[in-house]
Amino acid sequence: MHRIVFTALLLLFWSTGEAQIVANKLVDEGGSGPYAAVAVTEETLPDFVVYRPQDLDQAVEAEGKLPVVIWANGGCMNSSIHHERLLSEVASHGYVIVAIGELQMKVEDRTHEHTPDDELLRGLDWIAERAETERSDYFQQVDLDKVAVAGMSCGGAQVMRISGEPRATTYLMFNSGMGDMTMAGASNASLTALHGPILYVLGGETDVAYQNALIDYDRIDHVPVAFANHATAGHGGTFAEPNGGSFARMALDWLDWQLKGSDTSATFLGGDLDEYPDWTVKSKHFTK
Repeated sequence: MHRIVFTALLLLFWSTGEAQIVANKLVDEGGSGPYAAVAVTEETLPDFVVYRPQDLDQAVEAEGKLPVVIWANGGCMNSSIHHERLLSEVASHGYVIVAIGELQMKVEDRTHEHTPDDELLRGLDWIAERAETERSDYFQQVDLDKVAVAGMSCGGAQVMRISGEPRATTYLMFNSGMGDMTMAGASNASLTALHGPILYVLGGETDVAYQNALIDYDRIDHVPVAFANHATAGHGGTFAEPNGGSFARMALDWLDWQLKGSDTSATFLGGDLDEYPDWTVKSKHFTK
């Protein structure tokens, strides 16, 4: 059985005299990265979850200000519990992730509800404000010039809803694509507002988003785009696997390349997929 370890609710955290974290959860023992991650409820944003290194100072000392990921969930729902293994894993490698939806300890804790189409902007506005607030944990700890907007399935449509957001550096679409449909206030017209590189991550031809994602890939001709496909993962991807499985590793290769300048571009440009059995990747409009 896959193991998910979590801590109790209602842990107050006082770092600089201001109560900030009011609940937390440890997923997969903090992930496999160098900075053990934790999922937290922030007092000033209780209906989102922040996935972050537990010791922000340690991560920032080693890496500099941390890039930010803003996350939207499958079904456009108000819970990231089905994606928490991937999100915690990414955070453990030195990222701060602001995910739509109140923290959950178990899936059965509450019924999930649909969220507003532009809910991602609330998370982005919040981290931008906290980065400038002296008594915040995130004061001068995050790099707002390095922001990824990401989502799964309907959450990908929420990404497209704000595709023109000027603070976005890059985009990630998991098991998602617009094709010719309209969802979450987005449509194929939203593709034209993209202004940074975008990665599509799909689960093979049985993934219901596969054909729409292919259509998007063919249509995008003004920004770099990559299409990474796991032949057998299906619409559920590898989110339920320990540390988010190969979807998380693919996301990290992209984020480390796009937001940290790491030498992981070969995954997308050079066909270096030795670490990715069952995957194929294609790309266009990149300057090598």
